[in-house]
Amino acid sequence: MKFKFIPPFRAMDYPPGFEPSHKRLLREIEAEGLLQGVEWELDEGAPGPTVENREELAQVVPGLLKIVREACESGKYDAIIVLGGLDPGLYAAREIGVQFGIPVVGATHSGIIFACALGNKFSVIDTLECMAIMIRQNIMTYGLNEKCASVRSIEWPVPKLRKPNSPEAVEAFVQESIEAIEKDGADVLVCGCTATLWVQPFAQKRLREMGYDVPVLHGYKCGIEMAKALASMKASQSKFAFPSKVPKKKAVAR
Repeated sequence: MKFKFIPPFRAMDYPPGFEPSHKRLLREIEAEGLLQGVEWELDEGAPGPTVENREELAQVVPGLLKIVREACESGKYDAIIVLGGLDPGLYAAREIGVQFGIPVVGATHSGIIFACALGNKFSVIDTLECMAIMIRQNIMTYGLNEKCASVRSIEWPVPKLRKPNSPEAVEAFVQESIEAIEKDGADVLVCGCTATLWVQPFAQKRLREMGYDVPVLHGYKCGIEMAKALASMKASQSKFAFPSKVPKKKAVAR
């Protein structure tokens, strides 16, 4: 099977020689063996700002959707994985994919689906409050708000998190995770923004050492496993969920 990974943007403010986090993360995931048997391509993404609010999100979605359509029209891929904690343009991307019978999955959406399979209530740990609000609204759209204990933020901006292995960032993530477990009732945790994903193994280890043995889910890994399952089953989005714009003789009541 062959997958296409599409980041939400190609940031123009990276310093010379800097490796984007999505590229580093996929390289590490491949080294772990999770992409064994999968041929994959990582698009460089359309130029855009680092997304930390709705305005910036709106700016990057058109470029992302253009890449999704080109990937679908190529006929080369068995699944498309939209990267980015806010699942940018996910439903519109699925509307494109359904025309070609190609499943389109989002990283955080996949993490949330897996969280629902592993526990009763989940919490998403994200970067900033303005991002957390958007993730909560996405969860409402997904119809999973009742399963969401909370969406918490560590209040670290994305550029500050680009350099991995910061003990302070891990500590902030762990403390918000404990609050989510003890105060909000979460029994599964999901990493939100891509910038938090490097924290996942450190937070998982630390929480278990402290007696909080709950899963901490990595959105990219969940997206890959979701794409594998759908591609293996040859299943794509429902055409009843994503109908075409061609008028019907008899429409389904909505």
